[in-house]
This record gives sequence, C-alpha cells and structure tokens, in this order.
Amino acid sequence: MSKTSLPSHRNLKNAKRPLGKANAKTKVRNPQATRAQILDVAFHEIFRNGFQGVSINDILEKTDLTKGAFFHHFPTKEALGYAIVDETLRKMTIDRWIAPLDEYENPLEGITINLKKIIDASPEEHLSLGCPLNNLIQEMSSVDPVFRDKLRDVLEIWISGIEKNLKRAESRGHLRKGVNIRHLAEFIVMNHEGAYGMVKILRDKKVFRALHQHLKEHLAAQA
Repeated sequence: MSKTSLPSHRNLKNAKRPLGKANAKTKVRNPQATRAQILDVAFHEIFRNGFQGVSINDILEKTDLTKGAFFHHFPTKEALGYAIVDETLRKMTIDRWIAPLDEYENPLEGITINLKKIIDASPEEHLSLGCPLNNLIQEMSSVDPVFRDKLRDVLEIWISGIEKNLKRAESRGHLRKGVNIRHLAEFIVMNHEGAYGMVKILRDKKVFRALHQHLKEHLAAQA
C-alpha cells in the first residue's frame, strides 16, 4: 500500500488493537529506574526526618509507585535502609570527600579547599539537617547491628581515602615525616563530622567557617 492509499477495513480493525497494548506499555516500568527512584526519594525523606521517622507510605506518597513495586525491590524497610548506606552514602562519600582530592597536587590544600567549597555551596536551610552519614550513625548504629557494620564500612572508606591522599602528600614533601597518617586521617574525618554536628544545632555558617579555619591551620602545622 502506498503512503497515499487508504487502509483496508482489515487494516483499520488491526490498527485499533495496539491502542490497549500501548496504554499497558506505559505502565511497564524500567526496574532499574524504579529502584533508583525509590532510593532517591527515600534518601531525601530519611535525611530530613530520620530513618525511624519515615514510613514506607511516606516514601510512596512522594512517588507514583505502588507498594507492590516497592516490595519487589526491597522486601523490608530495613533492606531499603541498608541499600541507601551501601549505594547512596558510599557513592556520596567518595564523590564528595575523596575523588575531588585527585585534582590537587597538594592533598592537604585539597582537603581544606574542598571543605570550603562544600560549606559555601550548602543552602542555609540545609544547615539544620546535618550530615546524612553522621545522622544515620547516631540514629541506627546502637539499635541495628547490620546498620552499624554497613555504616562503619562507609566511614572506613572515607578515612582510608583521606589516609591514601595524606600518604601522597607525604611522598611529595607536603606532609612532614613522622606524622601518624592514620590518626591524622581520622582527625580530619572527625573534624568534618563534628562540624556538621555543631552546625546542625547552631545553624550558623560562621561556626562552619571557624572550624574550617582551625583545620586549615592544623594541617599547615603538619607540613
């Protein structure tokens, strides 16, 4: 049939059939996209309200998903929480605190510059929310051993990533010999997490900047 030919009665009849199928296809979701959507919405809800303060219904209300879709990917709310730690927080920790240091010839400078960038870019309304990793550590590590182990793993990734960069700084002459690199890495992470904890209560970026300045001076003293 040419482009200008009219369709036959048989073709018209067949042409109507796919409409229902097409509508049905719009309801078929990409499983990976659905799972990613649940993780993203759940992360932000938990960040604002805490893990124990958020229900599955709270999460679903922010999506167009059914409970069936939720439980297909996460059999329990705890399973969702564990996935957030393993995937979302792990990636966030690497992307925010470790990977940016590769850009700096002197990792000591990179640590303080990167922290300042994050402070400056943080919206004022986020000051009261704290650090998502630290929030879950405080809330869940004492009540759920699986959470505790997974959160410890992410914290260890952070500390080890800083430690690796401090060794790079030492090899390039930016960090004096004799400094306990592991202890210094732990101190840097503690400084970051402590800063978020204080600002969460005080809600003042001046406090953040003061703690950043003290860290900068401390690291300069180790050069």
